[in-house]
Amino acid sequence: MKMKKNILLTLLLASILSGCSTPNLVRSKAPSGLSMEAETMGRANPGYIQWLEKQAMLTTSGKLSTVVSGTNLFWLGPYEKPRVEMMLNIAPVWLTFDATRTLPAGSSSVLSALQSERYLRTMQDLGIRGIHIKSMRESGLIWGSPSKQRQLGDDTVSYLFSRGFGDEKGFDAFLQKANKQGMIVGDTVVPFATGRGADYFLSVRGVDTYKGLYCMVEVPREFWKNLPEITTRSRAVLVDDVSLRALRSARILPPPLVRDSLDLSLTPLNWYATGVVHGLDGNGRRFVYLGYGSEARPILNWNDPSKSARRLISGSLIQEIGMLHAAMTSVHVSPLYGVEPTYPNTDISGFGVGDTAVQAAREIAQEVRRYGGWTFLQDNLPLPDVKAAMERGVDFAVNHSFSTGTLYAYATGDTSMLTQSLYTVLQMGIDQKRFVNCIQPEQYIDFSLPFMFNPNQKQNSEIRSKYLDNIREKLTATGGDVFFSGRKLYLTPAAYVANIQGIRDYRNLTEKQRQAISDGLTLLGHTQAMQPGIFMLSADELLGVFPLPAGILDYTTEEDALRQNVSGAYDLTSRGGNNILTEIGLPKAPTAFDNIDTEVHMAESFVGNMRRIIKLRNALGMQNATLMQIPKVKNKGVLIQVFQLPSNNSLSATAAVNVINFGDSAASEEFSLLKTLASGNVGLEDLLTGENVSAAHNAFSVSVPPRTARTYVVRSIK
Repeated sequence: MKMKKNILLTLLLASILSGCSTPNLVRSKAPSGLSMEAETMGRANPGYIQWLEKQAMLTTSGKLSTVVSGTNLFWLGPYEKPRVEMMLNIAPVWLTFDATRTLPAGSSSVLSALQSERYLRTMQDLGIRGIHIKSMRESGLIWGSPSKQRQLGDDTVSYLFSRGFGDEKGFDAFLQKANKQGMIVGDTVVPFATGRGADYFLSVRGVDTYKGLYCMVEVPREFWKNLPEITTRSRAVLVDDVSLRALRSARILPPPLVRDSLDLSLTPLNWYATGVVHGLDGNGRRFVYLGYGSEARPILNWNDPSKSARRLISGSLIQEIGMLHAAMTSVHVSPLYGVEPTYPNTDISGFGVGDTAVQAAREIAQEVRRYGGWTFLQDNLPLPDVKAAMERGVDFAVNHSFSTGTLYAYATGDTSMLTQSLYTVLQMGIDQKRFVNCIQPEQYIDFSLPFMFNPNQKQNSEIRSKYLDNIREKLTATGGDVFFSGRKLYLTPAAYVANIQGIRDYRNLTEKQRQAISDGLTLLGHTQAMQPGIFMLSADELLGVFPLPAGILDYTTEEDALRQNVSGAYDLTSRGGNNILTEIGLPKAPTAFDNIDTEVHMAESFVGNMRRIIKLRNALGMQNATLMQIPKVKNKGVLIQVFQLPSNNSLSATAAVNVINFGDSAASEEFSLLKTLASGNVGLEDLLTGENVSAAHNAFSVSVPPRTARTYVVRSIK
């Protein structure tokens, strides 16, 4: 009951917002006699332009802003200081999944499947208190927008849900049922790299209201000779190096961006040229614009004086937090990272070049707090930028450094990167309670190691290269090197564990191999669960999703193939039946485990193990724990962490000790505790195994089996 009251209190402001007169978001049919394909880039038609404006997010954002502007709603919530403790008490454990990869229930929507009482009870039983949904809105696919790179649903073009996901009525029903089970729901802010939808097409039509919305420049007619010809039906093509030099020489385009010079695995930003587009005035125009890895992902211009991009994002926030009652939303600002041009004397030291991205994250977070919600930063950025974004900004941030260090330790049996990530965070003074801890936060593992990035320190660069070489060598030995594209390793969590174990045939697993994968994921999950802050599991992990068989989807580049192969569909709710394709055509991926409903009560399954670990985590109040010690160890594969627990933990324990062995053989370690944590006669107790350890001469000796994590509580011995 207390849990439900907390949820209602935290969503009070959102309820007030949604109770106001808000515009209905509905789909509008194209005017009779107009073809979307023919009209998009051909001769302008006033009726078609009006129809585009009805579909555009920027138009809708103006209507949504009237709910807040000039009212007391803008002042009802404190907005500068993050409200971390409240969220940690309400929802310390989350599930995240991708709507575009989720198989629906039969012929109905994904939302219908999510409303299953059995599914929600299973999530509650597992210990999930928050459900975060990605990519649930309409994508550029509905515009028939051709692209060399397949889009996977995150190229958002509308505030409306995709047809396969459902509608607002279905979302509200799902939210109500989730709340009754003690769970809140999270959303995703419209990305800064949208898809090509109504807003984009109005921009290239030269409609005044949409000028400045994207990083887009009109090219004077006398310079069209420097643009690539468009001879196919593609609506935009990459501007080649010769054309780029000519346009830069004429100061139509800026010099290369700072982003391009950074030694990080950031998605490339490229300039793309449109064909000739006719506006309402009858004049033909050509534009060049920045695309996020693809011509299908134009980038919003956050710093344009029109503030169009900010208004579009604000509309997204009002809808998510106010109208839909989402409690927390994720923020992805890396498209804005390093967008400053490299003019002479530009400082490209690596720190400060992310100011545009950081400022955007701060402003979004403060607006969300005004409406009673929370935010977390998804991006894998250098830690100084993450820290800056958290200062009066996002409430939480994904802990990529600890995740990557843990995955590296699992592969190599070496905890040096993991330990270094911990010390770096402590030295920078980042509050670990504000981290979101994940087994694998993205669809790839970034071994450019942004947390270690410092271009002024050659030693750091050499260490990063050594770590990358080590992981390549390990995967090459098991035949898994083909999953690399540059320094990005494209593997699902289950496939990563399998490859490290030398398992490559995902479709013909033996029971022993399934158990090995379950044990490996349990080690990784235990390590992340026993950290301060939020713990977030993914659908990929719970189901043990594997990559799709090579070649099952069309692709144009090696990285595009790898990206698609780790984006297969999954039956998260066990209600998919015979469905094998999602709305956007993603085929069902092979999995290591059966449905979650069954696995949660199986003693040795990954989901069953996580159920017990999460139960222990909650009893310890680990989300509010403080890391006090990292004792020295003699085994390179061992990490020991000592945490001070919150005084109100239900186990009445003063401290907890993580002893994690990533090595291939059993490891024995001896360590002492700080006197403030171990006053008097104390012992260690592992509540999962029942093991008890007594101190000898003020030191504890523990032995941990290979690839195993242990969490001990410190208790007074009478």
